[in-house]
Order: sequence, then C-alpha cells, then structure tokens
Amino acid sequence: MSFLFGKSKNNEKLTNNDCKDAEIGSFQPENPFSNITILPAFKSTVTQIYVFKSKKKFAVGDENGTLSVWDSKLGTKIIEIKFHNQAINSITELNLVEKNFLVASSNDKSMTIWDACSFKLIAKTNVGPKIYKIFEANQINGFFFAASSDIKIFDHSLNVLDQFPRENRDETIRLMMPIDGTKIVLAANTDIEFYALFCFDKIDLIVRKIRIKQLKIHKNCHSDTISCLDFLKDNLFASGSSNGAIYIWQADAMQKIMELKPFEESDLCDTFTKSDFFSVCGIKEFDSRYYIIASGLSLCVYDNESEKFIFKIMNSHNGSKITNLLTLENNLLVTGAENGSIRIWKFEENLDQKSILNVNLRLVGECLGQSSSISILKTMSKKEIISAGYDNIVIIWRDSVAADKDRKKEITKILSMIKN
Repeated sequence: MSFLFGKSKNNEKLTNNDCKDAEIGSFQPENPFSNITILPAFKSTVTQIYVFKSKKKFAVGDENGTLSVWDSKLGTKIIEIKFHNQAINSITELNLVEKNFLVASSNDKSMTIWDACSFKLIAKTNVGPKIYKIFEANQINGFFFAASSDIKIFDHSLNVLDQFPRENRDETIRLMMPIDGTKIVLAANTDIEFYALFCFDKIDLIVRKIRIKQLKIHKNCHSDTISCLDFLKDNLFASGSSNGAIYIWQADAMQKIMELKPFEESDLCDTFTKSDFFSVCGIKEFDSRYYIIASGLSLCVYDNESEKFIFKIMNSHNGSKITNLLTLENNLLVTGAENGSIRIWKFEENLDQKSILNVNLRLVGECLGQSSSISILKTMSKKEIISAGYDNIVIIWRDSVAADKDRKKEITKILSMIKN
C-alpha cells in the first residue's frame, strides 16, 4: 500500500488531438486531504457506505452481510451487527419525529430496521425479490420506498403501505432517484421510468395513507445499460449509459430536452479509441452554469450559456477509467479511478487579454491508498471524504489544516478543564 501527496504541475488544456496525461508532482501544497484515517481491514469487500445526516457517524455494509457503525471523528467502531447472511446492497436513515432509524437491505432478500441510537432490531421482513435501492421518502415523515421488481412503500415497522407492480419485471432496476420528495425516477437497464407518491389524510406532518402511481415510461431511451442517474438543478436530471450517451431530462415534463456528446471522432488520437470514453459515471451541476462529466478516461466541462464543451481532459487518471465523481466546496472536484487513485481538481475561471472567459480543471492533488479500483467515494463533511475499494479497506481523507485546528481546540478545552 502506498500514500502519495505531491506538488501539482499546471496541466494544459487538452482538446482535439492532444492526448497528454494530467500530471502530478511529488509535493502538493494545494491538496487539502493529507490527513488520513485507515479503518481496520474488513473481512470481505465493502459494498455500501452511508453517512448519517448528523455527519457524526457512518454505516458500512459488506459482502458477508455485516453492518457496522463508526464514529466519523475518531474512526472507531461503535457497533457491529451480524444479521444478514449475504451482501448489504442498500442503507438509509429514516427520521420519525424525535426518533431515528437505520434501514438496511441485503441480497438475502431481507430488510431490517434498527434504532439508530441503541441499534436494537425494530423489525425485519422478507421482501421476496432482491431489493436494489432504498430511500427515505423526503418531506413525508416516517416512510421510505424500496425498488426491486416492484416499488414498495414501507413505514418504520416495515409494514407495506402500498406497492406498484411494474410492467416489465425482467428489466432490472439499476438506479433510483427521488425528486422533490414526491416523484421517483427509475433507471431499468435501458428505460427511464417516472412514478409519483400521493398522500392522503395528511394532518401537519403526519400522513395516514400513501399511494404510488406510474406516470410515464420511456422504453429503450438509451441503447445501452444506464450507468448514471444524477440530479442537476431546477427539476433537471441527467442519465448516462455504458456506451457514453448522455441525456438531460426535465422532471416535470418527464421528457428529454438535450443530448450531450462530449467526444467526437475529431477528438481522438492514435492512443485512444472511442470506447475509452464510454461508461458515464457522473454528471454534476457546477456553479449554476456548468456540467462536469466523468466518462471513461475523461473529464469534461459543458457550458450551458454557450451550449458548448469548453474544456476536456482526455486522460485524467493515466489510462485508468473514472469510477466516481464528487463536487466539493471551494471549487474542488474529486475523482476516483479503476487504478485505485483519487485525484483532486481545482475548477478555475479567468479572463484573458481579450476578455474571453477561459475555464480550467487544474490537478492539485492525488491520494493513493487503495490497492484496487475505487468502488465507493462519498462526502462525509465539508472537509472530509471517504473511500472504499475491492481491497477490503476504507479510508477517511481529511483536510489537514482543519484537522489541526480541531485538535488544538480539543487540547485547549482539556487544559481549561484541568485548570478549573
């Protein structure tokens, strides 16, 4: 295992036939994530990480079905729950008035709900077909929905309140995204499906009845498997597929409004083929104007005002495909790749001598700790990210300056208590 923190070199604007690598040096003063915590090695591959809304804890699910909860600040294990006997495939948090619950589903076709404070088992159920994703029903307290071959609504006791039998159960639900708390978008192989939640007998925040209704299905809107589903802004979301196709959707109208084509034949050189830029893994809205797209080897910036791609890095991770994309504060982006590297990018805007706006993604840091492909990359807080790979290792990457400040505050507090 190795860890690398180095100095960045200004990478040039890579467009057309320029196929240079983004370069990184041996010392990185602009890389904030130089303070690391490595969790004790897990016995099997980590399949899920869920960060609690309070940011004080996070839950980890693994391939063996073990669910563990960890202290975010100390990186210590709070509890380990061995209940499920196959991989944990989804974790979420459910808030009900003053009580919080942790919900987990597994490939063993079971789902459990736990008290998020005492971690006592509240309820368990066999859901039949494997659950693929579970979400809290935002703005509707006490309910969450789950997708398998059907869509189901559960309460905090795992009672099924309603379910919708989907038309084509052979089309596997791969991705699921809530929009505005009452609309659900599903990606099932090559289809996009829209559903709505209807609430009845609602008094204040208490809902007594809830129903699911199918709104629309766009069959085969992608020609290959949908690999990415990201919310953008203003009821817009994006879908990307394994063959590199990208569509922007209007959720209210439930229609495609734009197709993005980051790479044309003229962008390619002898080093790469078009398939090197397939497998879209992330489409993020940035600064209310731009879309950042991670697809295959590449990172691209699309400008909504000029309706053009204005920046492209064709080989962002030294010939390794990107697996994850995060946007952070202070104009920072984070990407993870199949070679186990995590790279930190600075989004920059500047006017040249002719007052033309230039955009740049500058590589400012690299974090090497995972010895396998990055399978999970999430934001823990404004100053922390967490990563996992197929090497059974979980790493918390912290802003070293912020960590030093917190440490000094703790020391000052302890000394003050001793004096008193």
